Amino acid sequence: MLKTLLYINEDLASSIALRYTDYLNKFVKLSLFVTHVEEPDDKDKVGTGWVRRTWEDGVTSSGGRLIDRMLRTENIDCHLAGRPKVFVGDREREIVYELRSGSYKLFIQGYLNTSDSDGFFELVSSPLCTDAPCPVLVVKNLTISKKCVLLCGDSVDPGILVEKSMAVLGDSAFSFDIIFYKFREHENLQVLDRAEGGSTLNDVETLLADAGHNADKTTVLAGTPEQVGDYLKEYALVVSTLPTRKCMRMHVLANSLASVMFVR
Repeated sequence: MLKTLLYINEDLASSIALRYTDYLNKFVKLSLFVTHVEEPDDKDKVGTGWVRRTWEDGVTSSGGRLIDRMLRTENIDCHLAGRPKVFVGDREREIVYELRSGSYKLFIQGYLNTSDSDGFFELVSSPLCTDAPCPVLVVKNLTISKKCVLLCGDSVDPGILVEKSMAVLGDSAFSFDIIFYKFREHENLQVLDRAEGGSTLNDVETLLADAGHNADKTTVLAGTPEQVGDYLKEYALVVSTLPTRKCMRMHVLANSLASVMFVR
């Protein structure tokens, strides 16, 4: 089973992430742990010694009740593998530390779907994505699908894309497509000859087959990020390496209606 850490807050993004994780468990058997981090304001910081420990115990108990409420509300079928973990401190720092110390294979968090590329890049370039020792799955929507897609382009390392994604999805019941993206300004999305994908597309397809999964469909798409982002809505998740700010693939993922799993 895949040891997985899911971040929970008391908001809509976490509600969707919980339901998505429950659906994901039907395809990838998860050993699921949940966590929440209470980030104190400066005005909340108090003393040292037993005074601080007492205060932290109270904050931790409050976080535990938050998790309990969310779990009762969503009532998912995917059972927890251990007690919820509540921490006090900087959210990203605490999560990355837990991922490393707990040897997790996947981290999941909710992210309300938005086409704000700047906001999405803040997430992509945050320590949570760049320092996490495992793939990070950003849940944007509860997409009911049995298909995943590997998104590649000229700047993608085929070995990293396939090896890291198959470490999570290799034993899953999902089927896989491959999309090679080219940015072009057109009124309509265009499907190009697969030769336009060059060696990168060929390598991804070969490595995926070597991992035991033949791609159901291999496509070269040319269009705007908005057009391709809308096209991806049919997938349960999109797998991508971490893009840079100027990479058009980053804007595609920001506009993706499907959830995104980042590997590196």
